Amino acid sequence: MNSPSDQKVFSTSLFGRGQPRPRPWYMANRNKPISAQALQTEQAVAALSRHLSWHKWPPARQLDYLFTPGIGPELYARVAATDALAQLHQHCVAGRTVAERTRTKAFLLALAERRSVLLTRPEMAAALGTLGRFYPYRLRPLADWIPKTKNARTQLASLVRHLFDQYGDVPAWVIDAWGAPAADHCGVEMARLTLHLGRGQSLRTFDGLPAPLTKRLEHGLRQAPAGCTYLEAYRYAQLEARAALDWWGVVLESRLGRALGPDDEFWLGVLDLFQATPLADPWQFGPVCDYLDFRRHVGTPAEPAQPGFSLRGRHLATVLTQTARWHQQLTQAQRSAGMLGVPLHTAWPGLPVPDFASSDEEGRVRITQLRTFGQLLAEGRALHHCVASYVQSCQKGRCGIFSLTFDGTRAITLEVNAQRIVVQARGRHNRPMAADERHWVARWLDAAQLVLSKYV
Repeated sequence: MNSPSDQKVFSTSLFGRGQPRPRPWYMANRNKPISAQALQTEQAVAALSRHLSWHKWPPARQLDYLFTPGIGPELYARVAATDALAQLHQHCVAGRTVAERTRTKAFLLALAERRSVLLTRPEMAAALGTLGRFYPYRLRPLADWIPKTKNARTQLASLVRHLFDQYGDVPAWVIDAWGAPAADHCGVEMARLTLHLGRGQSLRTFDGLPAPLTKRLEHGLRQAPAGCTYLEAYRYAQLEARAALDWWGVVLESRLGRALGPDDEFWLGVLDLFQATPLADPWQFGPVCDYLDFRRHVGTPAEPAQPGFSLRGRHLATVLTQTARWHQQLTQAQRSAGMLGVPLHTAWPGLPVPDFASSDEEGRVRITQLRTFGQLLAEGRALHHCVASYVQSCQKGRCGIFSLTFDGTRAITLEVNAQRIVVQARGRHNRPMAADERHWVARWLDAAQLVLSKYV
């Protein structure tokens, strides 16, 4: 039997120029038919190999390419993960059944006919995926929707209202949250809530709420401003019922702005105490809550936790004095270690958030994550606040503590939660940020892709 090299020589000598040549041994299956799916994938890959930019394709062609079976690996190899096409594939194609992909493609094709900018914006892909999921439940035809602006977020809100809001009275903060993860809204799936309210149903009858609502709370929730999360709207409703909306920002910057919990009524009682005290400093509300949480849930060897601790019969002046004494004790390293039951050398990995240094040669302005108990103690001692009490939250990955320094001098302590939101920023004696400090924090937010809570 001839070797491959013998075959090559033989075929060359047997056939002259212009004569048909037999296929080499390694191309014996060249004409074997391939499956339709493999053919579609091959054609799509060939299009990319010819360096055709998908941005120049008509929308229908983009969507045909996007929904090509098996195109995912090639797509992600050719375009950045943050590209609009990659994001659309992730949220509208990947992991979906054939029926779901068919419905979603039909929705996107109909949307493309409306000349919407939503298809070209990567940050809108998750919302479009959710729209495709709930598209069968629309109340009006998409063909009747006319985008009146080129602003993507305004278009999205208009489209959601057109499809799912029959009476036009779904609160703006609910519409704004379309497509957001339920984890960002106390477990509430905001798209389902939109459909529920859009059909004229009561908010109180929605089966996915984290806590039951009274009629008064439902009224307050419907009045909450646009841009709220569910938690923020819920706190708005609670404060509206107490005629305490002036305290909304202060409350959201405290532990009441972290999550709903079984102790909510106790913390609202703390707020009532502040409200009832003339000239009470609102900025002390958060520190007092930290102290009271320590008393109720942590405690010390000499004074164990008191879950039933009550403010009944107590004056705010007394509570403020006790809070100040507790803060002072926290600044003393050995006493803090004993109080919190944490060794001084305790360390933790920290959140995956980069530090920051200004672009000058010396790096005069720095924002650095604190990753040891000793660093927390030093920060609290320098700025006279209770950041050391956050050690357990840091250890459990619930938050990260960062220090803003100017020429090595501590200025602001920042708390970042696990959702990459800066939820607290406090200086010496818990003062708020100054304008120059806010400027550098904004630079860091942009570089680290973080979000600053609008109440900080």
